[in-house]
Amino acid sequence: MKKKDLLQDWQIVQQEYYEQYNRTEIEEKYCDWFGNIIEHYSDMEKYQMIEELIQDELLHRETDTIQELKETIKHIKKITFKK
Repeated sequence: MKKKDLLQDWQIVQQEYYEQYNRTEIEEKYCDWFGNIIEHYSDMEKYQMIEELIQDELLHRETDTIQELKETIKHIKKITFKK
């Protein structure tokens, strides 16, 4: 499987992972990732925070190897459907 395809798969499972959380939980994840106080972003919708989280993390995933991406996708799927 090509790395480009794996990155697309990663984006899909990451979206599913974030969608399982309510807005408050997404705000916490957003603040943890970006290190900002959420009041600064209070006008953002949940989907906007999710999009920003995914796009920012994608920059880090692009440097992953194919094997690392496969393992990450597998892990996300595992924790997404546990909840």
